[in-house]
Amino acid sequence: MAGYDYDRYALLKNADGSISPMPFVPIPERPSDKYEYWNVGFSRLDKMAEKYYDNAFYDFFILYANPEYISEFDIPDGALIRIPFPLAQVKSDYETKLESIINQ
Repeated sequence: MAGYDYDRYALLKNADGSISPMPFVPIPERPSDKYEYWNVGFSRLDKMAEKYYDNAFYDFFILYANPEYISEFDIPDGALIRIPFPLAQVKSDYETKLESIINQ
């Protein structure tokens, strides 16, 4: 498993060292997205992130792509989960949207 290699809070760090609250950042749909059905008792967002991104720490991108759920514990059995893909584009979209939210 890959380690933590991405600081999703980098844009939220303040000059005094504090971190601003994390806003919800919508991840746009694209034709390259992947989909999987959720299996309660088996499925986990970190395992999906590991499968599609080779890094379990990107599970938050999958959660952001499925805003109807607050956490993976809210996902009902049989729900179709969108996995935004490819990772490089997801990161770019996330950072662009986060910057626009911060600068509002």
